[in-house]
Amino acid sequence: MLSAAGCSPELRPLAAVYVDQHGTAHALLRSCDDDGRVGSPWLRGTVVPATDDEAPSGDARNPEPEAAETEGPWTGWETRGLYKAADFPLFDPPSAWAAETRGPQTPQPGHTYELGFADPDDSYVYNGWVRFEARRLAELAPGEVLTLRGAMTKEAFEDLAAEVC
Repeated sequence: MLSAAGCSPELRPLAAVYVDQHGTAHALLRSCDDDGRVGSPWLRGTVVPATDDEAPSGDARNPEPEAAETEGPWTGWETRGLYKAADFPLFDPPSAWAAETRGPQTPQPGHTYELGFADPDDSYVYNGWVRFEARRLAELAPGEVLTLRGAMTKEAFEDLAAEVC
């Protein structure tokens, strides 16, 4: 009997966001690549209308976006190519990345964001990814980062990133 296998890459908790002591949102990207590279990193923010009978979107424990959440206008940035994994201001990726930006480059109320990158070997094995609502950034305790698996310390994130590789 033949069966079809999905080709979607595994989502790994290799991307995180946090707010520094000055109130600036930051991105943390970690790679499983021996050279520490990430493929075509991106940040996409969209307005997702909530209905009265469903929970708000953007829960880190429910990472799969609905089709309507990934279509239509978005704000943020995107890149093409391979880059060194980094820690940088969320809305200001390293200039060497030559990111294409769209819309306001600050957290927007009512927006759900996806920060991620592709497997640098173009093998579709994994994507580093985190999904969050703008309001969650303000709710993080000092020293916490928000990941695919929820809020945790930066040290716990670094340990988790090493573990999933």
